[in-house]
Amino acid sequence: MPYGGHFEVLYRYRVHPAQVRAFEHAYGSEGPWAKLFARYPGYRGTRLFRHKAMPGVYVTLDVWDTKADWEAFHRAAEEEYSRLDRRFAMLKLEEQLLGYYEGTEEYQAPPD
Repeated sequence: MPYGGHFEVLYRYRVHPAQVRAFEHAYGSEGPWAKLFARYPGYRGTRLFRHKAMPGVYVTLDVWDTKADWEAFHRAAEEEYSRLDRRFAMLKLEEQLLGYYEGTEEYQAPPD
C-alpha cells in the first residue's frame, strides 16, 4: 500500500484476549473491512498496528485519497458497514476513534 494518502482515519481497539487472531484477520489489510473499503473509489489501504507493551491493544489506519471519497463510501455502504460492525462486535472490548488526518506531509520536528 502506498503511504501518504490525503485522508487518514485512525481507530484504537482493545481486543478480547480469546479473539486476537480473529480480530487481526478481520481488521488487517486483507480482511473483510479492507475488502469492503476496496470496492470504493479513493481507498488506498489499511494498516493494523499491535501495541508491543499492551497485549490486545491495536490501532488501525485507513487511507483514502480525500475526505469526500471516505464520506461517499460511508453513504453508499452504510448498510453493509453496519452489518460488518455487528458481526465483529464480539471481538472488541473497546473501540475509540482517534481522529481524522488530512494532508500529504508528516509532521517534522523543528530543528534544535
